[in-house]
Amino acid sequence: MKAEPAISAGWHGQWLRVLPGLVLGGAFLALLWHTVDMAQVAALMVRATWSPLVLALLAYALDFVLRAARFRFLLDPDGRSGLSLKTTVAPFIASFGISDILPLRLGDVFRVWWFHRRFALPAGLVVAAMIVERVLDLVAILVIAAFALWLVDASLPHEAMVRLRLAAGAAMIVSVAVLAMPAMLARLAEMAARRYPRGPVVRLAAAVRSVAEAVRVIGEARRMARMLLLSIGLWLLESLVMIGAWLSLGGEAGAWLKPLTAFAVATLGTLVPALPGHFGSFEVFGVLVFVALGIAAEVATATILLAHLVLWLPTALFGIVWLLVTRGKPEERRQPSPSVRPA
Repeated sequence: MKAEPAISAGWHGQWLRVLPGLVLGGAFLALLWHTVDMAQVAALMVRATWSPLVLALLAYALDFVLRAARFRFLLDPDGRSGLSLKTTVAPFIASFGISDILPLRLGDVFRVWWFHRRFALPAGLVVAAMIVERVLDLVAILVIAAFALWLVDASLPHEAMVRLRLAAGAAMIVSVAVLAMPAMLARLAEMAARRYPRGPVVRLAAAVRSVAEAVRVIGEARRMARMLLLSIGLWLLESLVMIGAWLSLGGEAGAWLKPLTAFAVATLGTLVPALPGHFGSFEVFGVLVFVALGIAAEVATATILLAHLVLWLPTALFGIVWLLVTRGKPEERRQPSPSVRPA
């Protein structure tokens, strides 16, 4: 009975983590519902042509296979553990499907558990690989957003657009520096923690040190540069889903920079808490960018919703089906390889 307060506190803590996403995600969707003619949005989506969406789905499938290959490389950069792409792809995609359905990024927890238990990899190694994966993704999407904002024509006032472009460029430079100088980053974090031994600075410094250590796992700068170039290519592949939705709704092919910019900023917008699957934040940030680029709110909303459904539904369905299929199979654990790095 003495454990009950701790359990209760744990549940309260979990709910406090979920609550901001539920509130903000719901508020974002309610905002769209009350400011956009949803009947016109539905009419536009019904008239969508399928051929661009099929090509977008093929690009999205290739994107996930390559992402799984990147994750396998991050787990074993030197190829000593014998971890194959074939055994990595399915649980990797399923982890995204779980996070698309359930709150608290439970897909990440599943991925750590699966690769640790089924492949006998140290849990710390899996977490480090996921940290590097997220850092690479953030840097890559910042690079794309920065270049897209500099190239695209916007209806915003010139001064506001210049400030936005400068902010995007600065964020890109800082994020690339994080990958290029992990040792310096760790030293700066240690200096900050010593100067401010209490409060949020300590927690931030610990997080920065974790990122720096995880980045250093990959090794040499050339290898990191190749990983960054691959990550930019992956996000460009995924952006074809937004471009495909744009084309399927009658958007001009020559205006492809507009859906690319909306995709990049909407993806960065998912850093804001939202509903599972990033519903709410993705829509609002994407629509705001489209409108700033001179696109009608209804067309923007239809494009964003259609693209988001294409991005969300395949991984969600795959996660459910794969979990149901693997649940009935006997568990097979691979013996740890002596060459695998310790946690």
